[in-house]
Amino acid sequence: MNENMAPESSQRMNSDQILLLLCILIGIGLRIGNPMDFSFINDELSTWSKVSYDSVGAVIENIKQVDSHPVGMYVFVYYWTSIFGTSEWAIKLPFLLFSIASLWLVYRLGTLWFSKTVGLIVLAYFSTLQFPIWWSHIARQYQSGLFCTLLMAYCWTQLLMQQRTEKRYWIGFVVMGAASMYNHYFSLIFAGILGVWGFAWMRKEILLKYVAAGITMVVLFLPHLSITTYQLLHADGHLWYAIPTPSFFSNHLQYIFHYSFWCLGFALLLLFGSILKYGKQTFKKNEKARWGSLFLFITPITFGYLYSVYKSPILRESHLLFSLPYFLFFWCSFFPKDIPSRMKFLLVGVILGINTTTLVVTRQHFKTVHTHPYEHFIKHTKAFLAAHESKDVCIVLGENPEYLQYYKDAYASNFEHIESFKPPISFLEFREILENSVTSYLIVGSIPEAHLQMARYYYPYLYQRSYGINYEYYILSKNKEAQKVAWEFDFEIDMDFDKTEQAGWQIEKTNLRQDSITANTYYQQEGEWGPTFAMSLEQLTPRNNEFLDVAVDIRVVDTMLYQPQGTLVVEIRDEQDSLLVWKGVDATAQTNAQRDWQRLYLSMRFAHEPIYNNVKKLKMKTFFWNREKQAIQLDRFSIATRKGNGLLYKDTNPFEFE
Repeated sequence: MNENMAPESSQRMNSDQILLLLCILIGIGLRIGNPMDFSFINDELSTWSKVSYDSVGAVIENIKQVDSHPVGMYVFVYYWTSIFGTSEWAIKLPFLLFSIASLWLVYRLGTLWFSKTVGLIVLAYFSTLQFPIWWSHIARQYQSGLFCTLLMAYCWTQLLMQQRTEKRYWIGFVVMGAASMYNHYFSLIFAGILGVWGFAWMRKEILLKYVAAGITMVVLFLPHLSITTYQLLHADGHLWYAIPTPSFFSNHLQYIFHYSFWCLGFALLLLFGSILKYGKQTFKKNEKARWGSLFLFITPITFGYLYSVYKSPILRESHLLFSLPYFLFFWCSFFPKDIPSRMKFLLVGVILGINTTTLVVTRQHFKTVHTHPYEHFIKHTKAFLAAHESKDVCIVLGENPEYLQYYKDAYASNFEHIESFKPPISFLEFREILENSVTSYLIVGSIPEAHLQMARYYYPYLYQRSYGINYEYYILSKNKEAQKVAWEFDFEIDMDFDKTEQAGWQIEKTNLRQDSITANTYYQQEGEWGPTFAMSLEQLTPRNNEFLDVAVDIRVVDTMLYQPQGTLVVEIRDEQDSLLVWKGVDATAQTNAQRDWQRLYLSMRFAHEPIYNNVKKLKMKTFFWNREKQAIQLDRFSIATRKGNGLLYKDTNPFEFE
């Protein structure tokens, strides 16, 4: 675009340079954050684990067998760590450098496709939005893929838009295109889309060269084809990925703009304001680049959505990082080349101010970016054991033992713990540990919700709690004097059948019995249905993000040893009484054949259920379903709600106002 290459006044150049430097410095600062606080997430420890082999051939074979990504990034990290080691900084550094280089490339592409004004406005966004900042130092395929696709697009731009003919651009186009293909399958898709769009800019004199360049990329990828074929044939999908709904598109837009009224509102004001004020002047200019930018953004998200819905779920926010710059190009493309310097300073300054503020305050970025389980589990546990005798502490951790060992080695800590990872420790085994434990303290991390409820029964006092992305960690005690943190209960009720006139309960009083020795009152249930508790969730909790804990004591009425049958049930229904959630725990999974009372536990995390955004309009019912009509006795039927983990999935989801 020749008009973009016209010389500008030295004053304009100086003002643009100031804004460019400001955006890049802020972008670098937000990406580095606190350099002493870097911590690996689960996926980065997966990267470390998968390159910890004696040869690159072993790395490639392992990726082929157990992973669903191309091998390129892993091969790069293998050679990098063989030179620089496997510390957090050593592994993260190249990705951080890629992210800093990406700031410059985004600005250059915006300038070449549209103008310096558009380049600066886009850079202001790219420097301060959480989406690119979050992945800027994560040792995974996303930042490396963004860098490769941006550099490919830059060389592509020089060849097609700027009509340059130097060999370095052809070589860069081919090499970075092939690198994108080896990096991630979504960056491969993006490289293909960009290549196809290139025919819209084609000149006769370079057609054969362009086609040859594309063929060369494919030829360079041929050694990987057998790996890709194997992965496709043996793929069972990312079963832990949710199948996206149409709301994914609007949620993605909100995620890009920090789930913030101010951030999204100002972005919309810029979009529609620029169209209204400058539309007549700019709408017909750079049309191909504008609609091409939208094409480069829409195509990957549409492909990912359709494949996830009709084939296998693959779509995640991170997979769309490669197309983010082009969304921003489109959004800002209606600004003209020449606007007053004061206006440019104002626009860039407001964007930087709003986005940085919402990044820190609304998204709580620096409180969450390094709150992941592995380092925290080891650091907190080591600190606790330094002040308490290890023989007085039982430790159960539900994270990958290999990844935990990385931080045990880093912190020179050698404490032993009970593993509860894929699968988690069985309920009966965990109960046996708790019943036989003589320790004063219990440390648990990332264990199932019902396991924690049972742990609270034996260790009711909370010494320490730590919440983060994808984990909860607790230090519990049997001794009341050790309690330093209060459990955040919103609702508690305990039906011991001595006083049956309590809100929410429906109890057939003719089934009440009294123990002749202890004078304890209990409920005898011989039919299918027994005592029921029902109440609106609005009465149980003031928030959406909540834990629901239900428990009941059960005993079989028989002189023979029989295991209790039946199911402890929780139902969630809407205002029309339609069933939304049914969750039950079978008594056989939590009990043995014995005559004594045994306790059943059922827990629900609202964040895992399809009710999360509509909790207060729903109602809950719980009961014991005696399917076999076994003669059983029930006692101490308890229901409680407590505040959930506000950070659990907040890397990509909004925070609740609690």
